[in-house]
Amino acid sequence: MKMRNKILSSMLCTAMMAAALLLGTGLTEVKAEEEKEVVTLFHHIGEEAARETLEKLIAGFEEANEGITIEEQGIDFSQYDTMLKTKLAGGDAPDLIMGRPKMYADLIRAGHIEPLTNEEFIKNVEPAALESMKVDGEIYAIPTNQGGMGIFYNKKVFEDNGVEIPKTHEALLEAAKKFQDAGITPFAHGFQESWMSQCEIQSDLYGYALQTNPMMFKEIAAGEKKFADYPEFKECVQRTADRLAFEGGDDFGTDAAKARNMLINGEAAMLVSGNWEISEFVNTGVDEQIGFFATPNTNDDQPVLGLAPDGCYMITSQSEHIDAAKKFIEYLTTPEGAAILNEKGYDIPCATEVDTTNLSPIVLDFIDIQKNGKVYNYETEDIFSGQYDATFRKWQEEFAADTERDVDAMIEQLDGEIGAIQ
Repeated sequence: MKMRNKILSSMLCTAMMAAALLLGTGLTEVKAEEEKEVVTLFHHIGEEAARETLEKLIAGFEEANEGITIEEQGIDFSQYDTMLKTKLAGGDAPDLIMGRPKMYADLIRAGHIEPLTNEEFIKNVEPAALESMKVDGEIYAIPTNQGGMGIFYNKKVFEDNGVEIPKTHEALLEAAKKFQDAGITPFAHGFQESWMSQCEIQSDLYGYALQTNPMMFKEIAAGEKKFADYPEFKECVQRTADRLAFEGGDDFGTDAAKARNMLINGEAAMLVSGNWEISEFVNTGVDEQIGFFATPNTNDDQPVLGLAPDGCYMITSQSEHIDAAKKFIEYLTTPEGAAILNEKGYDIPCATEVDTTNLSPIVLDFIDIQKNGKVYNYETEDIFSGQYDATFRKWQEEFAADTERDVDAMIEQLDGEIGAIQ
């Protein structure tokens, strides 16, 4: 028995010595790893090139902040809002979220988003861009670029068919008819993904109609007016119906990637979408073949492009890592962060007076409109958020799917659905 105890004692000593050695080497490394602060980032970036930029941004930040790790989770845009609100309601909120403050005004007013107004890094952002980051006078996000929707076009298809960039709605319809007669799909429609059908109305609405009626969404949400009270809105919906009359074949069986490829290979002449497409064109090396123009949305030849700060990041108030999350947002405003964001040249800068050497030709089209055309920051005033936004987006999808597209009837339906929320 004594011998057995001695053996057990010896084994125990050996184990303790081994543990001590581990504590002096590998175990210390494990402990250090465990002490790293993990900040979760929730985003809806779907484009491959843009995801690569985010990964580089995270790597650069982590190198400059060794004690912090960013754990990112990409969610499909169509499910993003639902999943975000589910996590917030369940007390499982991410630390950082991608989103524009005006679009998430309901979450902000409910106390879910951390204000950034008094942060020193705010001084690194263009004051004009910060106006869109405000809700009730407080700043809640930092933008990384600008975003807007309009019409991308295949330059060769236009040139081969003798079509110039249309600046009026009538000229756009004439061009579409000419392409159709030539056996070319006028507009590629990737409506298998619901957000693409939303772009059809928004690319028109967020320009002239909203510029003319900047308080539209706020007045409707307050129950003071209806969509039917705005003639510019009806005109916008009618123009959208006119464009949608040119079907692209299997519109609801075509996804965004296929629609994009239709434009690239010349099967389609145009694609109604937004700035996020630029990264895909750059990544595939065809951005010199693709151009961009504002959706004709006025009664003259001066269309208004809706353009607002985009690529915005906010911090949730539930976060247990607010200071670390603020460091990430601050990194976006540094020269190092900006260099990574602009490395591939597919983002639209928040300021037009920038070095354009490495910018994509498509980005230069946006900048040219800013300098020589008409633009409107469609998030200067409140836009729909929460249930209002979800209802409006769903209605846009239904409008695209409705082959009859009775404009008056559809607007009446929309007003009824908005009224039901109130």
